[in-house]
Amino acid sequence: MARPRIHDDATAEALLDAAGALLRESGISGVSVRAVAARSGTSFRAVYAVFGSKQALVDALAERGYRSLTARVGDLPLTEDAGRDLVQAGAEAFRCFALEQPELFRLTFEQVSAEVLRQERVARAALGSYEALRGRVQRARAAGLVHPDRSDEQCVLAFHSLCHGLAAAELASRRPPDGPGFWPMLRAADLAPVWCDALAGLVRHLGSVPEA
Repeated sequence: MARPRIHDDATAEALLDAAGALLRESGISGVSVRAVAARSGTSFRAVYAVFGSKQALVDALAERGYRSLTARVGDLPLTEDAGRDLVQAGAEAFRCFALEQPELFRLTFEQVSAEVLRQERVARAALGSYEALRGRVQRARAAGLVHPDRSDEQCVLAFHSLCHGLAAAELASRRPPDGPGFWPMLRAADLAPVWCDALAGLVRHLGSVPEA
């Protein structure tokens, strides 16, 4: 008879919740096996039993980040305006992901390593977030909003890079622990219109002839 599983999926989720809280409070340096075990009210052996290593735990956090972003994009309703839907993928899904989970955003897009992406589950999750955005680019293409000489990959890279830059700049205006407190004049400003203007401008530009 097989031995019963002592640590199930609920244990894994509890450990990831604890790791995510520590990541939020102290950054990646605060995510240790013992700290996660103490935060979740279990033993450090449970962390090793479920994940095998600290690196695997970090990998699982990165996977959670990519899946969170993919879900946020997927939850946005599709309309007859494919260009607006593409803008919303950035202004709503990506922005909210970065602002609500800044340390997870940094882990998945700024601190990600080749070692993490070699893990099949993480790689699949990262590809899923790419495909979610690519699907909206393809809808914009079908609506005649993307020039034929622009590839999906080029469009996704340009769109993601703009979102990444906007998110990094907005987080930089926040006080610690979210950011260094740069751009103090922007702390009280509503930056959602900035996102919409910048992304709408890019979407309009995607329909033009690419420059040499």
